[in-house]
Amino acid sequence: MPVCATVLMCVKTHSGGDVIDREQSLTDRRRQAVRLDIAASAARLFLDRGFDATSVDDIARAAGISVRTFYRHCDAKEDTLTPIIVAGIRDFVGYLAARPEQEPVETAVHAAFVEAFRRDSYAHIVPTRDLFVLLTSVPGIRARWMVAANDLADELRPVIGARAGLDPQSLEARLLSHTLIGALTVTLEHWVTCDPDDPSGPVDAPSLAASALSVIRFGRP
Repeated sequence: MPVCATVLMCVKTHSGGDVIDREQSLTDRRRQAVRLDIAASAARLFLDRGFDATSVDDIARAAGISVRTFYRHCDAKEDTLTPIIVAGIRDFVGYLAARPEQEPVETAVHAAFVEAFRRDSYAHIVPTRDLFVLLTSVPGIRARWMVAANDLADELRPVIGARAGLDPQSLEARLLSHTLIGALTVTLEHWVTCDPDDPSGPVDAPSLAASALSVIRFGRP
């Protein structure tokens, strides 16, 4: 995939019910909007000028914010695309959790990947292929992608563990979640290097994902 999904903070009323802390929710939404504006501006500049030729000042100016505001949301220009990375991975985890319980694990994982890839809620910010070109070609941004993917494997673990019949706290569930995130990450890295006109094999990401998933064993033998 960072911008996290908006967190709606709840507080207890005197009657015992839950109410939404609307002020906190609004703050989160504003923060998310600013980070996505930064991501959109940074992506356009990186694609047009190149990463090295783009400064933090350039990104802040394009996003209509001050440099000080930029640094409230990002430690460096390498962090600007992290919100999209995290949101994309979380979308995948959410789609997987929503798949029918009786569906085979590999089928559910592939379907969730395809749904996240094709819906791509952030394609209006940066086209999907362009995003992954940036993620794979700029070492600093790629490093943030790897860290985010590794961290979010823990969010995937209970979802994939339950589907595979594994204790979510077990070593096996942890290994499976990290293996799965790694496989899909490598799939997307490979996808952007493929020649779309090469007739020798699949070049669309869903087909490549199916090939990658076919070599993973889901659950115990």
